[in-house]
Parts: sequence; structure tokens; C-alpha cells
Amino acid sequence: MARRGNRRAGGAGPLIGVAALTALISVGATIVVTDQRGGAVAGIASDVSGAIGGVLMTPVRWGENIVTSVGAFFGGATLNKKLQEENRALLQWRDQAKAMAERLDAYEKLHGVKAEQLPQGLTGRLISESSGPFAKSGIVNLGAKSGVKVNWIVLNQNGLVGRVIAVGNDTSRVLFLADGDSRVPVMGEITRARAIAMGDKTSAPKLAHLNTPTLMRDGERVMTSGDDGIYPRGIAVGQAGIAPDKQWRVRLASSASPIDFVRLVPPSNFPPPLDPVTPPTLAAPPTEGAATTPVQGGVLPLAPDAAGVPTAATPEAIRAAQASRSSEVEAARATAARLAKERDEAREQARKAEAARLAAESRSVPVAGSATASNAGASVPTTPAAPAAAPAPATPPSGAPKQ
Repeated sequence: MARRGNRRAGGAGPLIGVAALTALISVGATIVVTDQRGGAVAGIASDVSGAIGGVLMTPVRWGENIVTSVGAFFGGATLNKKLQEENRALLQWRDQAKAMAERLDAYEKLHGVKAEQLPQGLTGRLISESSGPFAKSGIVNLGAKSGVKVNWIVLNQNGLVGRVIAVGNDTSRVLFLADGDSRVPVMGEITRARAIAMGDKTSAPKLAHLNTPTLMRDGERVMTSGDDGIYPRGIAVGQAGIAPDKQWRVRLASSASPIDFVRLVPPSNFPPPLDPVTPPTLAAPPTEGAATTPVQGGVLPLAPDAAGVPTAATPEAIRAAQASRSSEVEAARATAARLAKERDEAREQARKAEAARLAAESRSVPVAGSATASNAGASVPTTPAAPAAAPAPATPPSGAPKQ
């Protein structure tokens, strides 16, 4: 009997536990709902739900990773083949670049060329940018304490960014190439066409003062020319092209990716020559009525058919010399035309005389079998008639070519 009572009491235990758990869950849900937003209970509930969600999402993430890995496995064959082809092409370009670099070094040593080396510089980070209606610049976390000075060049992994225009103790202000005050002398990598990249608040500055006619090609790589003595030669700037506004522009290489880490290098700053160059003194132009010295042959010898240089540099003397030269040219042309006409007439007379001579020779040759049938049996020999004398050929006129 005691065992049966224990069994009955033990059978009611699970029901009491389920009821207590249900009550606790209800109380907890009520507290969470009635608690204010951002309270301690809500924070605990959020942490618990986040932990439960992380546990539940683990198999989901695992399945997504499996799907991604399978897709990458089947799609990696094409990508692997493409990368192998690019690797082979890059190896060929590497070998060619090494050979060209060795050849260039040998030529520079042979001719004593002073190579323009780009210094290592300092590496910093662009911490802020300021873009307004009239300015486009940024702040770098390097300043005077690091040795940065004004006009230092700023680069990133893609190309030229700008130059330093102001220096503080710990920071420096950088003027971007897109700023309206930016002016950078550039040139084409292949054509060596010179231009100036002028910023205009766009990602593609204008190329001003191009060669006339324009030598730069559409799509050509543009780099710094170093003509100003500040920017080193050969830094990548961008790619040239004709914009929709029909103007030559350069798409900046530095804007291909967000600018984060940059490198600051000192400028070239070529020193001016020690000996000043003074222009030669030129004499004042002669006044009217003053004696002048003939200048013919004083600078360069004249060509054989060139007009004479007037001794007096006056408009009347120049017009007279031009008129004299024009009359001489017209007379020479008339003489040449007359001689050509006489030559053609002489050739025509010679041709007619030759035709008449050939006709006379053809008439004087006897024709075989011309005797008649009645004289066929005659025994008296016949004396051949003397050939007719050929007419004397006409004497060609003087100046005609001999046949």
C-alpha cells in the first residue's frame, strides 16, 4: 500500500513542474512586454534572443557556406583558366620590362644621363575631405613634425592625388587635382604630347594648351611631364579622352578607388642656373631717311631663285621688289612656253618627213611576176628598168632632233 501511494504522488510531480514552468514563462513574457524600451529586462531578453538566434542560424550559415563553396568549385575552373592566361601574359611583359630596363640603364650610363629618381617619402592616411563650390581638398595625418613641407607630392596606389598647400604640426592640407586652382603639366605616354591638366571640380580635369594640331590619342595614358620642376616626371595621372562636351579631358587614375592611405614625397625643386641669362641688346630700328646697311647675305645666303632683299626696309621698296620679281617670273614662263611650242612643231615636221621617205621607198621596189603571158615565150632578154630615184628627204628645220 505504501508503494502505491508513492507512485501516485510521483505521478503528480511532472504536472506540477509543467504548470510552474508555464507560469514562469507567462510572468517573464508579461514583464518583457510591460517593461519600458531599453530597460534592463529588455536588454537581457535581447541578449537571450540573440544567443538563441545565433545557435539557430549556425546550421543555416553552414548550409549557405556549402552552397557557396559548391558554386565556387564549379565556377572556379573558368576563373582559374583566365587567371593562368593572364599570368602567362604578365610573365612575358615582365621579361620584356626587365630587358628594356637593363637596356635603358646601359644607355643612360653610356651617355651620362642623370636619372630622376622618385624618393621613398612618408606614408600617411587621408583623415578628412572638404568639398565646396570653389575648393576640393583633404587633410593628411602627417605634418611638420614628420618633416612634411609645402609642395610635397601626394600619391596613392593608383597615381597622383595632388600636392600639399598648407602644413601644420600634425596634419597637412592637400590640394586635389580636381580643385579649381590645380594646374599640373602632363604629357602623353606614347606621343609625348604636352598639356596642362586644369581642375574644374569634376573627376576628369580639362587638358588645356594642347599641341596644335592635337597629337594626343584618345585613350592614351597621361603622366606628369616634370616641366614645372615640382612634380617628378613619369607619375601616372590618368587616361586621356574626348568628353561629351567635345573637350579633351583626363580621367584621374587616383579616383579609381576611395583614397585612404597616401604617400607623401618631396618635390623635384630643380635649382635655377647660377649664371643669369641676359638677353642680347638689340639696336633700335632705323628712322626714316637714315642710312641703312644692306642686309643681303648678312644672316643666311639666299636661294638661287629667291627675290632680292631690299636695302631699305620700307613698304615701297618691298612692293617694288615683289613687282620686279613677279615680272621676271612671268617673262620666264612666257619664254618656256614659246620654246615648248617650237619644239613640238619641229617634232611634227620631222615625223612628216620620215613618213614621206618610207612611202617613196615602198614605191621603188619591183614586184615579182609582173610580166604578161604574151611575153612569156620571148627569147629576147629584157633589160630591167632602172629604179626610180628616191626623192631626197626633206631637211628638218633647225633645232629638230636628228633621226
